[in-house]
Amino acid sequence: MRDYLPKLTFALFAIPYCLTAQTPNVDPNRALAQPQDVVASSTGSSNPDSSAAAGSNTAAGPATIPQPSTESTPSDAESSLFYSLFMAGKTQDQFEPLTAEERLKVYAKDLLSPFHFLMAGASAGVTQLQNVPPEWGQGAEGYGRRFANYYAYATVSSMLQMGAEDLLHEDNLYYNSGEHGVWRRVKYAVKSSVLARGSDGTQHFSISQVGSTAGAAFISRLWQPRSNDSAADGAKSFGFSMASNAYINVIREFLPDVTRHIFHRGEQ
Repeated sequence: MRDYLPKLTFALFAIPYCLTAQTPNVDPNRALAQPQDVVASSTGSSNPDSSAAAGSNTAAGPATIPQPSTESTPSDAESSLFYSLFMAGKTQDQFEPLTAEERLKVYAKDLLSPFHFLMAGASAGVTQLQNVPPEWGQGAEGYGRRFANYYAYATVSSMLQMGAEDLLHEDNLYYNSGEHGVWRRVKYAVKSSVLARGSDGTQHFSISQVGSTAGAAFISRLWQPRSNDSAADGAKSFGFSMASNAYINVIREFLPDVTRHIFHRGEQ
């Protein structure tokens, strides 16, 4: 099994991308874009006579030009960053449940994001310096094994979580708290690492996230060398991953403040 790690990683990596490429008519940015007002709804287009009224107004005088929304929307760079960190780019009061097709798009793009490549490279570098596990050795081959190990773990976890979300109707995208106060926001972020949202937007214990993290931690023992393939090692990996999720959630909570300053400071 350990000799097939590179092939397994490639297969797990390629499946979501191939499936996504065959999914038609899905907007992958719906989960990331800020909601915007629809001009028709604000002018009362639900009234069947509204179009006629609009025509008469045009004939009588100049039409009122809708003013652009002052609400800032994520730039392409921000949206890419939010995808990389598995964020919705919204606050929790703007929650919208994803369809199965949209969820597939989000997970596939997340796995292909620069963030995962960066994290895989950093993780491989650190464990190479620590010579962990020692059986994988040093040099390019050892680094490649450690890089593949991280990516395979992340891919298994993502695929398990995506499948569980579909079955359980859970959503683990991170939505900013929209609250004030550092400690309140930190508390919300840490709690969200073990909570998911249902279709109605309420939070509950995330079976999909916790279960997939545990599953990946123990499944990854299949390709680990003997010094790192025990159940105790799997439990340690699970605990480390859950702690990492909480830490990353804190980054996710405060990241919009940083990006707002960086990307929108020129607009003020």
